Amino acid sequence: MDREQEVLREWKETEDGLKTLYAWTRRCGWTWQAVGALAGLVGGTLAASVGALLSAVAWARGDEAGGLSMHGIGSALLLSTIPLLIFGAHCLDLLDKRVERGWEAAAEAEDPVEARSSRARSGAVVPVVLLTLLCGMGSKARAQQTIFNVPSTDVLDRGKVYAELDASLKPNDAEAASKFSSFVPRVVVGAGGRVEVGLNVAGNIQPGPDSTTLVPTVKYKLYDGGDNGWAIAGGDHLFIPVRNRAYDAGNYAYLEFSKTFQKSGTRLTAGGYHFSDNVVAANAQRAGGQFGFEQPVSKTVTLAADWFTGKHSAGYFTPGVTFKAGRKTTGYAGYSIGNQNASRGNHFFLLELGYNFN
Repeated sequence: MDREQEVLREWKETEDGLKTLYAWTRRCGWTWQAVGALAGLVGGTLAASVGALLSAVAWARGDEAGGLSMHGIGSALLLSTIPLLIFGAHCLDLLDKRVERGWEAAAEAEDPVEARSSRARSGAVVPVVLLTLLCGMGSKARAQQTIFNVPSTDVLDRGKVYAELDASLKPNDAEAASKFSSFVPRVVVGAGGRVEVGLNVAGNIQPGPDSTTLVPTVKYKLYDGGDNGWAIAGGDHLFIPVRNRAYDAGNYAYLEFSKTFQKSGTRLTAGGYHFSDNVVAANAQRAGGQFGFEQPVSKTVTLAADWFTGKHSAGYFTPGVTFKAGRKTTGYAGYSIGNQNASRGNHFFLLELGYNFN
């Protein structure tokens, strides 16, 4: 019992799911919640890492064979990342709840009068706390750089570093030529003053020749309304092709606003964009609207969707789900549907895995 109380005290001080998992297994042994959390989180991380590695090797070797090819195995592993991480995050939530119940029981045993008094004082605010945890995540709790493809109005604080791997996958299709996968790693750093800067590496596509493109980015949060839920942000992406170049340089600029409804946690995003020549359409510029929707449904899971209007290579509607696999890890799973030729197969899986380093 002393070991459990020590774990409970450590959990109350940190309330960090991964630290809870470590402390619980080190001092109190393994439960099915701890085993499930470890299997899901570690399995999902390994699947993402090995899948990305196999896919990268397949690109280098030009592996386009069907069946159990290196590229096919890599795609299957990447597709398994999302369900594994969802399962691990769910088990981690269950472990947190078990530890919290144990903490309340330990407090009752140590001081029954104070514990009952504390519960009575907290009874009136429990619904509010639950609503805040389950639905009312503010922008700092979200702190993602995009919804799926459309930028969010969030920015990183000074010195914060975020890395992400985006994978677009269409592993099965009646026509072999329409199968593809692409991977976009990115890193973002908070510069302070409501500004963040980053770098994306786009154009990594299999099969076919890669058109690797460096994309330095900047985002500025012009207005943060805090409790009123309003925010305004603008940004710019500079496209610099470095391999199999179809153009010299390009640009994507946007300005958008968002409104977060405090009671439900719903956030709506809307704005406009402009792509310069050749970035998303050959020898043509494109401009239009970009929109986003986010609705938290639990402490770890949020339903989301975003949309770029227009008929071009970025014109997709992407509904899906985002989930927290811990304080530092976020997963995204969506399905992108093209604004044109959707009935002819212009749709695919979009999977993303992000990590906050600090």
